[in-house]
Amino acid sequence: MMKRTIAAILASDVAGYSRLMAQDEEDTLRRLSAAKAVFRQHVAAFRGRVFNTAGDAILAEFPSGVEALRAGIAIQTDLDALDREDPPERRVRFRMGLTIGDVVEVEGDLLGDGVNIAARLEGLAEPGGICLSRTVHEAVSGKVQAAFKDIGPQKLKNIPRPVHAFRVVLPGAGAAPLARSPRARALRWGGLAAALSLGIGLGGVMLLRPHWIRGPDPAQASARDDLISVSVARARQACFPDRVRLSGLLNPRRAQEVRPETEGMRVVRSAVQALDTVKAGQVLAEVARIGEPDTAALPLRSPLDGTVVRSAATAGMPASPRGPALFEIAADGAFDLDAEAPLATLARLQPGQGVGVTPLGGGERPGRIRLVADGIDPATQLGRVRVSVGAGDGLRAGQFATGVVRVGERCGIAAPHAAVSQETEGPVIYVANSERIEARPVTTGLSTENEIEIREGLNERDTIVLKAAAFLREGDRIRPVSVPAGR
Repeated sequence: MMKRTIAAILASDVAGYSRLMAQDEEDTLRRLSAAKAVFRQHVAAFRGRVFNTAGDAILAEFPSGVEALRAGIAIQTDLDALDREDPPERRVRFRMGLTIGDVVEVEGDLLGDGVNIAARLEGLAEPGGICLSRTVHEAVSGKVQAAFKDIGPQKLKNIPRPVHAFRVVLPGAGAAPLARSPRARALRWGGLAAALSLGIGLGGVMLLRPHWIRGPDPAQASARDDLISVSVARARQACFPDRVRLSGLLNPRRAQEVRPETEGMRVVRSAVQALDTVKAGQVLAEVARIGEPDTAALPLRSPLDGTVVRSAATAGMPASPRGPALFEIAADGAFDLDAEAPLATLARLQPGQGVGVTPLGGGERPGRIRLVADGIDPATQLGRVRVSVGAGDGLRAGQFATGVVRVGERCGIAAPHAAVSQETEGPVIYVANSERIEARPVTTGLSTENEIEIREGLNERDTIVLKAAAFLREGDRIRPVSVPAGR
């Protein structure tokens, strides 16, 4: 089943990757593995999820544009510090593209305009930089400490409409290098082996001499030196909330247009603007007959309590009972989410169910299903669902929003998100039932913030590697470090 949702998508790849590989393949792969570990660490720290990797490319989703941009800035800052003293031609520099858009989830992967636009914006970014769309710029304005360079509307390959883009001016860009802490110095490419052999963790994972790191004299290295220390735990049972996701536009539940009652009028002054809350009888504007002085103006009053969702009145414009409305008022400020849901989920929805509604650029607010339509659109196989959102500050007519309906729960095998590696052939979990690890293909299902349901491929007797999949490959010899289940 495909799930449609809205997400902040971060797309990245390595600038000049083919050149780096041609110069020194082994060194490039070593650097890329360490860079991916830094990438995954920050994605997880900002509540994101890596949903696809291929070669040097990494795609991640986040619940908000703010967290996506903060993760991108943290990644670029750490990677810059990691190899700043190395020759410029050997530095690994990611380019990043970021947008908020509609996506479809297919077996853990995400597809759709949001992913496509993020990938195209990535090509506009400078090495070590971030390029983002206007939707992200509006969502993060005033919330992230970064400056932006407006590069205007951009024509992107295979994207029908131009996308207005901005480049991020990263904090400290152009500043002199700062003195590194002992840990930062240890994590430089040249000192990474020493850091790992001392047990320094990346993202809380203890690593010891990954397979691509060798001592100065491999012939004298013991078999024990080639072991990789990893955190492991037994797979466990857990229950996951079953959710249905909706998306659509916010519209007034009941709206009334306001015009003057007589012909031949003009607007003298407008007293309110969009998003203002008004009371019945409150003056919205003053109007006068065309040709009469402003002193003869009459008040145009609101017919009801509510919120101004549209204000078109400007001084001097003509107004009449049959002309365009000067104002549109949402009765009592109440809005509905006019949403769509896949055919397969409609049977699980019914009036009265609670919905968490998140307008684009805003926080979640409570809602309740008012109506589930009987029919579906034969072209899209989507059905209509109307959700009561109620009154609230900042709601706008036509604003995009998503909704989450909690319809039940399902219990089964659970694993941490960080234990699941998204490979080209699908999701994989590293199983540590013996001295050598096994890359086990799995089928995933429902999820929570920290764990994901494993529907096939794993059982409670299996011991799994909790993190550090970027450093592992099937057949590696490991030294397991047990961690209590659920941590």
